[in-house]
Amino acid sequence: MYSSRLAIGGRASAKRLFHTTRVSRAEDFYDILGVKRGASQSEIKKAYYQLAKKYHPDANKEAGAKDRFIKIQEAYDTLSDESKRKSYDQFGTADPTGGMGGGPGAGFSGFGNMEDILSQMFGGGMGGMGGRGRGGGFMSVGEDIDASVTISFMEAVNGARKSVTITPVVKCEPCGGQGARKGARRQTCKTCRGTGQAMFQMGGFHVQQPCPECSGEGSTISAKDRCSSCQGRGRVRERKSVQVDIPPGCDNGMRVKLQGMGDVPLEGEGPSGDLYVRVRVMPSKVFRRKGSDIYYDVELPFTTAILGGSVQVPTVDGDVEVKISPGVQPGDELRLRAKGVRKLQSSLRGDQYLNLKVRLPKSLTAEQQRLIEQFAALASGAPPPSKAAEAPGEAAGEAAGEAAGEGSSEKSGGFFSRIKRDFEKFKHDK
Repeated sequence: MYSSRLAIGGRASAKRLFHTTRVSRAEDFYDILGVKRGASQSEIKKAYYQLAKKYHPDANKEAGAKDRFIKIQEAYDTLSDESKRKSYDQFGTADPTGGMGGGPGAGFSGFGNMEDILSQMFGGGMGGMGGRGRGGGFMSVGEDIDASVTISFMEAVNGARKSVTITPVVKCEPCGGQGARKGARRQTCKTCRGTGQAMFQMGGFHVQQPCPECSGEGSTISAKDRCSSCQGRGRVRERKSVQVDIPPGCDNGMRVKLQGMGDVPLEGEGPSGDLYVRVRVMPSKVFRRKGSDIYYDVELPFTTAILGGSVQVPTVDGDVEVKISPGVQPGDELRLRAKGVRKLQSSLRGDQYLNLKVRLPKSLTAEQQRLIEQFAALASGAPPPSKAAEAPGEAAGEAAGEAAGEGSSEKSGGFFSRIKRDFEKFKHDK
């Protein structure tokens, strides 16, 4: 494993956390969420998720998005609670006394779990979105990072260990992620007095957001006391090589997850993100793959297709001998059980399918053509070629047979036997 450190860009701005002390109720809560009054809880929740994702201040920077998001949150807080919803339907307010209820922050009672809600909507951790925990510390989650690796067809079948190079964000070692030079200390932020939060008024209510002076950390560091390695950021990018175990049966486009190998949080403390390695599988020149099954085209001489026989067929485990029954047709398919790819997280394997193709000769010798013509006459129901057309020895042989008292059926059997014998000879002559 090797590593080197690279400087990273400026510190990302902390994510804003909102709560309200008063919200106007001019709009109907059902209209805000776009649902009917008889909507089920699942319909309300679905509508809320869609709107919250659209208007969340971290995702929507348009004017009025913040106000809209707060209304959406308040509407959901009321309609998702059966008792509040019943009171709202009857009195037009969640408080049956007609008051605004609660106190400061009541209209945003559910916002403490907003990160969990957004995690569900965006399909994972919010990567860097944090809030202040109960102990007052700033908690965050690092971003996930991506990498890719290319493997051969057989490596995908059997599994492999590959090396990939990544550049995750890590804590600066000289300053321990604090951003201060050795011997210096961070100072309590004078703007927020160490809380990391600042309040401002917007539209008649108070909104809380991370302090703009300290980016929500609650402390600052002067320019002269900054760490020279990270320029006071506390974070650097580190280039390093990691080993990735590709499981047997991995298919093209799949991703392998390495937990905790992503970026550390840009600010505060919290778990690192994950590393997702996308696997690219090179196609095989021999096989085709569909899921856990493998497909292979087998070319048969037409004599083998007619008379049967055996052929050597490659598999991912090596060559095997496959018996071919007489009379197989082009396009017929044979199955080799458990000769495919191992299924992920299972000891079971798929199958290998053989697609039969018949190879015809491009040219024939005179003898080969004579045999084919005899077979064609027999297949069409025409009488066998006359003795005059046969070789003198063959005619004499048949005449001797007739003199010995052979029946017509026996003569016919002799012709079939001769045709098969001659085809076998033709097969070997090729």
